[in-house]
Amino acid sequence: MKINSVSIRKMQHTDYEIMSQWLSTKEVLEFYGEVNAPFTLQQVIDKYEPRVNGEIAVVPYIVELDDEPIGFMQRYLINDEQKETLGYPVNFIIFGIDQFIGYPELFNKGVGTRMIKLFIEDIARDKEINRIILDPAVANLRAIRAYEKCGFQKVKKINEDTCWMMEYTIDRS
Repeated sequence: MKINSVSIRKMQHTDYEIMSQWLSTKEVLEFYGEVNAPFTLQQVIDKYEPRVNGEIAVVPYIVELDDEPIGFMQRYLINDEQKETLGYPVNFIIFGIDQFIGYPELFNKGVGTRMIKLFIEDIARDKEINRIILDPAVANLRAIRAYEKCGFQKVKKINEDTCWMMEYTIDRS
C-alpha cells in the first residue's frame, strides 16, 4: 500500500527496536500507552511478536514515509460481544484500528491523514466490511481532526466518557 510517499507494510521482527523507541516518547505515550511507563524492548517483543507471528488476530503494520519507518497501525476484527456492547448488529463485519506517528516533528503535516486514508482503502477492499471504528481520547484533538478529515464520525463517548467511539461507514453504492 502506498500513497503520496506514505506506505504501509506488515510489521516484521526487525521492527521491535524502532517500536520500543517510539513507545518511549512522551508525545506517543500521551495517547498510546502510559506517559510514565515507557516500553522496554522486551515489552515490545512480548506484546507484538505474537501479532507478527499471526498467533493472535491483531495484525500490526509499520507506516513508512519515503521508505523510512515513521509510525504504527494495527487492525482487528470486532467480535460479537464487542459489537453488542457498542450497539452494532451482530451481523455487521467491523474492524477496529489503532495508529500513531512515532515522530512528533511529523505531527500536523498531513501524514496521519494520508496513512489513515490508505489504511481505509486497504480494509475496504474486503467487500463484506460494514464499518471501521476507533476510539481516540477526547483530549486527542489532533487525531480526532485527522479522523474526521478521513470520513470518521463521532458516535458516542465511551470508557467513562474519556474516549470517542468514531466510525467510518463503508459506502457500497
